[in-house]
Amino acid sequence: MVYRFRIVRLASLILVLLCLPIWAADPALQPVSVCEVLRDLAAYDGKVVAVVGRFSSRQAGRWLGEQKCPHKFITGDQEWPSAFWITYDPETAPKPPAVLSVNATILAQKLRIVKLETSLTPIPFGSADYDNWALVYGRVETRKDLVIVTANGTQRNGFGAGGSSPARLVCHGEAEVVFLNDDAMKPASR
Repeated sequence: MVYRFRIVRLASLILVLLCLPIWAADPALQPVSVCEVLRDLAAYDGKVVAVVGRFSSRQAGRWLGEQKCPHKFITGDQEWPSAFWITYDPETAPKPPAVLSVNATILAQKLRIVKLETSLTPIPFGSADYDNWALVYGRVETRKDLVIVTANGTQRNGFGAGGSSPARLVCHGEAEVVFLNDDAMKPASR
């Protein structure tokens, strides 16, 4: 009887030790597209997300976007591009988990949908500019007053070059931008 009790205790201890990494691990992130966030931007404001889209790097800055969303984002009489300004701020941005785990099946599905209406811009050889498919981990931020009234009329009060984006993704650093292969099943080598 004592022998059987020890075996049960030992088996229980082994089971607990094997399950600890599963219980302690962060759940896999559920990626969302730029269009999904823009459809309900107020609900995503301040939330930490992993967003998939076209990452564009230009002299004026970096954006994550899509060309055509089913629902246009409009405030006042201003129609906004379907893009987020990317900001790197290690002081205030959310620190990423030790292992950035993303549901690969959902990511591949989201990227397929994005690619139906969005293309990568051909960039001339030798340019520092580029486009690539990417997953970006960060906090969504927007403003309540995206359109402001001035003496000259209404104007955009967004983020990035010319205030052109209705929201920004605040990232801890460049490591939170994961470039994707066409199938999104593994990171792209750059």
